[in-house]
Amino acid sequence: MANPGRMKTISGIWNYLYLLALALGLNFFRYLYVQTDSFTILDFTFRPSLFDNLFFTAAFSLLLLVIWKGLSWIDQHLFKVDKATTEQQNLLCFLPLSFFLLSPLLLLHYVTASDLKLRLNLMLGGILAAALLLKAITCSQQLQKQGTWGNLWGRFQGLSLKQKLWVLFFGAFFVYLLCTALIVSHGLAFSGDEPYYLLTSHSLYHDQDINVANNYDDRDFTYFYPEEYYPRIRLRAYARVGRKGPGHHYPVNQPGVSALILPQYGLSHYFSGRMRIFILKSSLAFWAALLGLQLFLLSREIWDREKLSLGLWALYAFTSPILFYAVHVYPEVPIALFSVYIYRMLRRATPPAASTCAVCGLLLALFPWFGLKYNMLFWPLLLVSLYFLIKEHKLRTKILLFLAPPFLSMVLFYLYVFALYGTYNPIALYEGVLRPATLQNFQDVMWNTPIMLRIDSLLDYFLDQRDGLLLYSPIYFFSFLGAVEVFRKSKRDFLIFLFLIGPYLFNYAFFAHRQGSNPQGRVLTCISWILALLIGYFLVHNRKKLYKHLFAGAVGLSFVFVIVLLKNPRFLYQPTTHEFTFRGSELFIHLSNLHFYLPDFLPSFLKVNNLTYLPNYVWIVLILFFVGGYLLKKDIRFPQDPASWAARVMTVLLIFLLWFSFYPRMVLLYPQRAAFSSGERVIFYSLGRNARMQEPGEFRLTGENREYTFNFTSWRAFQNIEFRFGSETADFSVELKLFDKTLYTGQVEREIQSLVFPQPPSYLYRNVNFYQVQLRIKRLTPSSLAQDPFYFTIKPER
Repeated sequence: MANPGRMKTISGIWNYLYLLALALGLNFFRYLYVQTDSFTILDFTFRPSLFDNLFFTAAFSLLLLVIWKGLSWIDQHLFKVDKATTEQQNLLCFLPLSFFLLSPLLLLHYVTASDLKLRLNLMLGGILAAALLLKAITCSQQLQKQGTWGNLWGRFQGLSLKQKLWVLFFGAFFVYLLCTALIVSHGLAFSGDEPYYLLTSHSLYHDQDINVANNYDDRDFTYFYPEEYYPRIRLRAYARVGRKGPGHHYPVNQPGVSALILPQYGLSHYFSGRMRIFILKSSLAFWAALLGLQLFLLSREIWDREKLSLGLWALYAFTSPILFYAVHVYPEVPIALFSVYIYRMLRRATPPAASTCAVCGLLLALFPWFGLKYNMLFWPLLLVSLYFLIKEHKLRTKILLFLAPPFLSMVLFYLYVFALYGTYNPIALYEGVLRPATLQNFQDVMWNTPIMLRIDSLLDYFLDQRDGLLLYSPIYFFSFLGAVEVFRKSKRDFLIFLFLIGPYLFNYAFFAHRQGSNPQGRVLTCISWILALLIGYFLVHNRKKLYKHLFAGAVGLSFVFVIVLLKNPRFLYQPTTHEFTFRGSELFIHLSNLHFYLPDFLPSFLKVNNLTYLPNYVWIVLILFFVGGYLLKKDIRFPQDPASWAARVMTVLLIFLLWFSFYPRMVLLYPQRAAFSSGERVIFYSLGRNARMQEPGEFRLTGENREYTFNFTSWRAFQNIEFRFGSETADFSVELKLFDKTLYTGQVEREIQSLVFPQPPSYLYRNVNFYQVQLRIKRLTPSSLAQDPFYFTIKPER
């Protein structure tokens, strides 16, 4: 029989050796991180000293030992777990730190010190996040065993419904204001249709009309584009000449949302600068917070499961598209709010009161005033409402209270169109005063648009990597599974949802409309509450552990994308209209590396020929397999013990490190070939409009006081590179680098200097030699680079 004391001693020795190995990895990482600033492309060798190894490994060993024992002591007293169990669980939580042992391998793909430092930071963040996640999982399992989560949930349940709604409202409203502040802090103001809605608000507030001709002439848009931040701002007119002729220009966008934000527009007059932008940009945060409450109440009424309703509210309110449309000025959020409120109030089991019918009718009556396209929601929602009132509630006279506002609104709307353009044809809102040629052109677009372009448009709203909702908020993939459950449980609800969504989406796709420079998923935002309800159906009826874990991954990914987009808000604005033919999405380019270009694997439905673009077919097939797998009875179950969780987290962490830390964090785009007279063939990448290549390797630089980066590749390594730089008309301060090796620092005074660098180092990239040259110039004397550009030449030599 084994000696328990001896086994315990051996186990203890292995534990200490394990901590010692982790400490060695921490020491490797520390040394590499500290020494990075002294590395260059010519010398980046990993040579830690013996004294450093011994001292810091011992120090990290002691630190890990203290943390291990401290956490174990806390767990024993907090969760009443025996010492041996909690010590083993905490050792598992340290397991991600073992990847620090591999940190010297990052030098295998060294490009520059700054790139290495970035990859080390990503490695550090990923490893710490994985360790904290494992600790959170073990704590959550212990809290669940003790019923602590139930106690916390019980406290929330103890609040009255009104108190819960106040908590949820102010929680969402505060988050939206915080997100607005983050976006404004990056120097962003308004994009897409936002300035046109705001200019209409300006006209309504100051002129009490919607004639914006004078507002364009007087540059009133500088009110919300402060000239101290946007001195050269120009806003092209997005308006049509009315029946009264020149001097009477009316906005293409309808005035509903412009009128809705008038209180915030008035408030903004008491502030200036960034604060004014913040107030205007958060104008719809109040309405978005109300939208989340309506979804919470609706799901609570459907399933009577408050925890589910709370989770669904959080997912809906704080992911794309609602989070980002809460901090932009677009009509989708109000339309979604009106829609879900009408549906919720009229679908109830109890007949609605007369006042409720009137309010729902009034809200429905507003739809045309927010945009002509919402007529395709107006009519289906009107018919669905009549179904509930007549078929479900057996009402008669109250129906008139519901129908009167929409009927009156439609009459007024067509009179409004006539007053502006002298016709009752609502197409005039987009085209202006109608003429035979205008109508003929509209008919040509309507009937002659290729069918594939219409199909591409429909798929674009869901899957395009630039603006498709599903790729930016993967939780909505599970709406398809929810639709399966609705079809199984209630054919009536399935047909209602299909009837509400179908005409609106197919109208959009029929005209091949694409979104401009606004956050992803705009087309689907006003019907996103239905998609969220479908997710709720999936969560209620799903019994498959595999899909439960897939959904958890989709939730995590959706929130990760939110964080990345908030950190890089410019990624929100990626148009897919006809003039944009570059498939790559800024978000997914950002998530790529030098050896792996993610956009090549993602779907794209731009207004180009997509028939030969393979990823589109792959993704559609994957969705079919995703839904088909859900229909099968077979399931895959995953063990929930700490060791199994550790294995899953370590696998994800390994993928993360290989993707984001192992390879250089740059992407080569827009190749431009150059054939030199010496026979060398070079490909330059991402030159930009301020670096014009007139002859092979010869550039005219027109951007002042900035840094230029020249990335280029060659099949053969160069023996020498000759650089020529300068200007014959002005003096410049110049700094020239090859990768991160400084070649020249000084002033160039009205001359062209030459510099030859022998045996330049390169980076092996896909079997070719990659080079990077960085040039920083600063003009020291008056001159115009637009007329006399800075001269720069890169000439390779064999």
